[in-house]
Amino acid sequence: MTLKIIACEVLQEELLAVASERNIEFEFLPQGRHNYPEKLNQELQNILNGLTGYSQVILAFGLCGGAAKNLQTGDFTLTIPRVHDCIPLLLGSRASFEKHRLEEIGTLYTSCGWTNSEGSIVAEYNRTYEKYGEKRTARVFAMIYSAYKRVLFIRTGIPNEEKYLQRSREIGQLLKLDHQITQGNLTYIDKLVNGPWSEEEFISIPPYGLIDESYFMVQEDAVRS
Repeated sequence: MTLKIIACEVLQEELLAVASERNIEFEFLPQGRHNYPEKLNQELQNILNGLTGYSQVILAFGLCGGAAKNLQTGDFTLTIPRVHDCIPLLLGSRASFEKHRLEEIGTLYTSCGWTNSEGSIVAEYNRTYEKYGEKRTARVFAMIYSAYKRVLFIRTGIPNEEKYLQRSREIGQLLKLDHQITQGNLTYIDKLVNGPWSEEEFISIPPYGLIDESYFMVQEDAVRS
């Protein structure tokens, strides 16, 4: 039976890279939808409401600002990673994310997908620049990203990665932040697509169940393991 995977476009290349030979149907949503969590929540619910003929559906999102909160399944099991956003997926685990988070609290994470969308920082900067000019744009972005100290690009080994790395460096230059690179890991994403879906790393909602926000809470000991 076909496996349905609904995902943010940020993870598209990595998801396709680990897709097994079994029958998988992907549906990707624009990254910019995350700017409006309530609207994204409604869009995801509308998609789920329209699904028929699947026994399992994978939601390749995290809690994402509440976008996944209170989503209800249909006559299928819904599986979603137990994360707040996609960064732990790109780094391979929640523990790896926690390690990087503690290294530098003010980190702006980027990846191939994060630099290659209409909702990327470079795209937003260019749109603002065209509308307001250089000085005002610089002030606006300096204010928005004032809490950040570095840009950290996550390598995942997808084709043409160097092109996206250069865009990430451009983000660092625009925001006047230190730019660094770290090696990602596709283990978590591979499990998301191919299983196994352990309770520690994934939330599985039975047919006609509801995603509760509390399901994304993780004990600190589990994160460190």
